[in-house]
Amino acid sequence: MDKEKSGWTNTELHHLYKLTASRQTLLNAEAAGTIPQAKRIPRGSSYIRMWGVADLPVIGAKYGFLKKCQKQIILSIYTAKGGVLKTTLSYNLARILALHGMQVLIIGLDSQGSITDLALRPLSQLENLEEFNSYSGLYDVFQGDVTLNEAIIRTSLPTLDIIPETPSLVLLDRKIKDMRHREAVLKEKVVEPLLAKYDVIIFDNGPSWNMLIENSLYASNAVVSPLGCDLGSYQAVQVNLDNTFLFRDEMKLTWDQFLMVPTLLENNKISKQIYGAYLQTYAEMVINSSIRRTAKGQETLTFGQSILETDPKSALADDYRKVVSEIWSYLA
Repeated sequence: MDKEKSGWTNTELHHLYKLTASRQTLLNAEAAGTIPQAKRIPRGSSYIRMWGVADLPVIGAKYGFLKKCQKQIILSIYTAKGGVLKTTLSYNLARILALHGMQVLIIGLDSQGSITDLALRPLSQLENLEEFNSYSGLYDVFQGDVTLNEAIIRTSLPTLDIIPETPSLVLLDRKIKDMRHREAVLKEKVVEPLLAKYDVIIFDNGPSWNMLIENSLYASNAVVSPLGCDLGSYQAVQVNLDNTFLFRDEMKLTWDQFLMVPTLLENNKISKQIYGAYLQTYAEMVINSSIRRTAKGQETLTFGQSILETDPKSALADDYRKVVSEIWSYLA
């Protein structure tokens, strides 16, 4: 399955959303007009129904495994340790929510531009320089070169937008340091003006502590922190928590949730021991679901889609369904 997939059959939609209802359910909904009309595509001597990507959020909102929350979620995804699937989790979470009909905005705050490459076309897929689009970012907004709305880019899903990362995030970090109430700049200048447009706003942060991370934590009402089940992550976790909670206490923040998500879980003794230690030591913060280490997750990102779209019957897709469902049960 690739990024340019032309449509989704009834069977594929059942796999995508893990529907337990019969195939006739979608046909009845189509006939009743509660979901969009599918296109009839010739196949052999007959026709099959296929729904387009733009139809998915409507179908997901009605039949998916997640329901829209009654409150707005501003979520900061942050951990001080790199290589623990932070951006992968951010993007899968954002796209899965959008597939369920929620209006989602990603705000990328990592100058490496990882989540922007996932949501938009990666440079590695360009065939020539003429295809390259230089996006505006938050620094351009603060400089007055573009409006906030002009900086927002639509993705392949009509319910998922992104404010892309640009190299000038480094300059924005410096600029914010000299502003009044500097920890509240993104909340006042970016989040609050956009609240009327989005159900969920997700900050994807870089691993190095800076003013942008402080701003994302200050602006959010919930935080998700990926937690690698490896020795490097295990050694760093307490320092990361101490630093994050010190900032929370200094700013007098009251997040609705602070959730830690075990990632990179392997089928070996040390990884399982670390996972068990997380569950025991941080029982009030660590969710029960986890994401395994697998090369399939990286292959998925090549297409700019969630694992549910590229390989919905895989074990990794089941991991993400469970993790996203558990995160959402706390947030919503």
